[in-house]
Amino acid sequence: MVLAATTVVATITAAALVWYGEQQITQVEVETQVPGDSDSDGSVDIPELRDLRNVLVVGSDSREGLSRQERAELGTGQFSGTRTDTIMLVQLDPKRRGAAMLSFPRDLLVELCDGSQGRINGAYEVGLASGLGGPTCIVRTISNLTGIPIHHYAHVDFGGFVEVVDTLGGVRMYLDEPIVDQDAHVDLPSGCVTLNGRQALGFVRVRKIDDDFGRIARQQRFIREIVDQVSSASVALNVPKLFALVDAGAEAVETDPSLSLNVMRQIAFSFRDISSDRIDARTVPGFNRVIGGAAYVVADPEPAEALFDAFRKGIAAPKDVGKKAPKDVAVGDVPPVVVLNGTTTGGLAAAAAYALEAQGFKVAGTGNAHDQQQEVTRITYPAGRREEADLLRKLFPDADLVLSEDAEGLAVEVGADVDKEELLAVEPRPTDPTGAPTPEPTPTYQGATPSGKNDC
Repeated sequence: MVLAATTVVATITAAALVWYGEQQITQVEVETQVPGDSDSDGSVDIPELRDLRNVLVVGSDSREGLSRQERAELGTGQFSGTRTDTIMLVQLDPKRRGAAMLSFPRDLLVELCDGSQGRINGAYEVGLASGLGGPTCIVRTISNLTGIPIHHYAHVDFGGFVEVVDTLGGVRMYLDEPIVDQDAHVDLPSGCVTLNGRQALGFVRVRKIDDDFGRIARQQRFIREIVDQVSSASVALNVPKLFALVDAGAEAVETDPSLSLNVMRQIAFSFRDISSDRIDARTVPGFNRVIGGAAYVVADPEPAEALFDAFRKGIAAPKDVGKKAPKDVAVGDVPPVVVLNGTTTGGLAAAAAYALEAQGFKVAGTGNAHDQQQEVTRITYPAGRREEADLLRKLFPDADLVLSEDAEGLAVEVGADVDKEELLAVEPRPTDPTGAPTPEPTPTYQGATPSGKNDC
């Protein structure tokens, strides 16, 4: 697991590296999309950045270098590979003295660098297996997906993240409610807490209490907190602590050769007075979906492209796009659905209606579609009902979602990809003592948003 916070620490304190030249950041070969400065001798011709810089920050769940005891203490498990647990594009804008972050859900379904389809967090291992290299594969995957030029690459692992936080003396923040997850070794009380490295790692990794969007929200909040703490006078004017952070940061971060000491010094100088209120945090919008029995996040095309376009142009992103988690929609919130048979198989619409009602959906009626040669099921929905349509797709995982300006409501046109007998075998949802279907739990993104009670 890697957080952009570690890279923020490394870059903000990087000015000290110019004078503290013994420290060397590990560099890895990466094919970035934009040629960068390869100077690494610490000399500075231009003290500040002049143009936008896009840094792809990758946090891996690599356990390399951790002992069995450390893995147990951190709750990291014994997985031996390298998956990108956190993927974040950081855009540095020296003219506005601000930054924007674009987070990618780890389960986002994308085309990987070898042309295959898969989760974005598998890109690193695909690159290793193909001989292209893990860093280059993840850079290509992100660039092909977004069209955003990538200037630099930075990578941090579990151990590096923990060391940086501990060197900082912990990160103090306010939690609205307790956060408990035994798998992630997290047991945090509500109120003001100071997270040490192990606790901070658990805080930014935990997702069983909600989902990946909740975890991203916690990561983004943590970055804001750590930026404010590092840029505070108690740290910025504490030379011994700065050098200790430089030590920890240099050991924690791997970069491409173009992210040299010179460039890091420019970044540090250009953003020496940055605060969290000048960091715009966004997340690629999408929907949780099960495909072939596996969980994915599928990007919502229009708002995702609006975000990508803003990052390509270096302009402010549209208001609220990528700011909110997917709208939580329960089965009971979905309006009645019209079910139509898009094939010549008799009784298919009735079977689909039965399956929908068994799962708690309401059916407005059944009938035959105009086109009865449909190979793939189609769910048609009006504007503002995308989340409800996506919920219907739990029963029809291969269905196409079609936005229709003329649609007055939701409609399912059942295609040949659906098996009638499987629909009839769908078991009813559990009910409570009143006979009503048991409501689906509402996700709450614990610790995700700054509290108004910021007494820390």
